[in-house]
Amino acid sequence: MRLLGLRSESRGQGIVEFALVIPIVLALIFGVLELGWLVFNNHTLSNATREGARYAMVNSGVRDSEQASIEAVENVVNEHVARLSGTVTVDTVEFREVDRETRDPPAADAPEHSKMTIVTVETSFHYEPLVGMITGIGSLTLTSDSTVIAQY
Repeated sequence: MRLLGLRSESRGQGIVEFALVIPIVLALIFGVLELGWLVFNNHTLSNATREGARYAMVNSGVRDSEQASIEAVENVVNEHVARLSGTVTVDTVEFREVDRETRDPPAADAPEHSKMTIVTVETSFHYEPLVGMITGIGSLTLTSDSTVIAQY
């Protein structure tokens, strides 16, 4: 130790540096994990909304004016989000008749073959961050919507 000029007073330097750096490293690690979990929840919600819109499209007799109920669509959506902690709320299930060319509401005298029905499903999910109790971040509301053409 005499050759290098090191003294015994520098022995605690590593512990002090570790104590200064570890909170920053842990914040980065937990931030990346939280962001990944948020993206996963958002992606799962989007897929479930798409499945709910597909269910509404397939199980509605468009020509008979029989439409899927919000409760039935909500059951299908919640079956596809089993991995999320909580339930998804289906806000709207809307059936609209539009013109094939312009996608606007058709004119009253428009021929039947120029019309089509579209189904829009909107959902929401209250996301609770994993590190929310540490950081003080409250819940976030994730929303998704999906529009499909009712084929018949």
